[in-house]
Amino acid sequence: MHVQRPDTLFFATEPYTDDFPAVVHPFSQFKELAVSEQITDVYCVFLNLVVSLLGACTLPDGTHMPGSNPYLDIRSFLIERQIRLHTTLYPGGGLVQDTRSEYLDIVASHCSTVFTNIEDVLIKMKSSIYQPVVVNTKLYNYAARTWSSPIQLVFCAFNYPRKGFPLLVQAYNLLNSDDFHLHIVGDWESQLGYFINKRITFHGLLAPEQLKTLYQSCHVFINCSISDHMALDGFPTTAAVDAMATGCLLVTTNPRNDQLILKEGIHYIKIDANVESLLSALYWIRDHLPKTRLIAAKGAKIIKSAFDMKKVVKAKLAHMLGKR
Repeated sequence: MHVQRPDTLFFATEPYTDDFPAVVHPFSQFKELAVSEQITDVYCVFLNLVVSLLGACTLPDGTHMPGSNPYLDIRSFLIERQIRLHTTLYPGGGLVQDTRSEYLDIVASHCSTVFTNIEDVLIKMKSSIYQPVVVNTKLYNYAARTWSSPIQLVFCAFNYPRKGFPLLVQAYNLLNSDDFHLHIVGDWESQLGYFINKRITFHGLLAPEQLKTLYQSCHVFINCSISDHMALDGFPTTAAVDAMATGCLLVTTNPRNDQLILKEGIHYIKIDANVESLLSALYWIRDHLPKTRLIAAKGAKIIKSAFDMKKVVKAKLAHMLGKR
């Protein structure tokens, strides 16, 4: 967005010191800069932030949106200045399985544009627009690899119950074969002792450039996501999209049964959330490497065409700003 619209101003409620190609202003300066810089449109991500900006953190019956902050309310200011509000509703950030529909109604009523990658939102909010998660395909570029044993598996996620790590452990412990090696990325130090199968390499937390190198050396990305009654991942996860872009084959539970872009058996391999299904998929991959390679290649191709960061941002800006 910074590249395609250099006039964009960036604000943060809690500014960090990470490297960024533009100044990130404290949110406390928003009203002042909105006037002096003649801001016409505001874009934010996540349900709890957009309802905070709209001053709608709490419903009339007292239900409070988790993670929202009433002190971020700028609704009257936006109306006064005729500033349009746009948002993307991703999983998490207050959007969970039992999110009250009233919150979605509020967003639909007060936002000029609502993007989402969740079918539930598309169904409930008829005005919402589907846009996939973005991937920096320039960084996570496709890399050819030799498809032979040992098959390099990679699991990358933060330590949350919904990531299905116990399923991965149980299946891999039963995978008594030199044909596979598992790479684990994330904050899983406390869980490593459950592995009996020691054909693993633990990498901890990796920077994007390090992840790119690892993905390009692996064959299969495993996603075991399940519902943990608090949140349900979108499909595919951001980590999965990054890995697919480099040429990894995605093996996933696809807990949302999402068929919007990726097609089962063509772009990825779907499994059920049980040990037998994951083991069966891994053995099938080992025994059908030419077909596996073809699915991975098709997956990488569609990621580049549909999930590319530049294309998605361009499409969002066109919806929000038109030809301005």
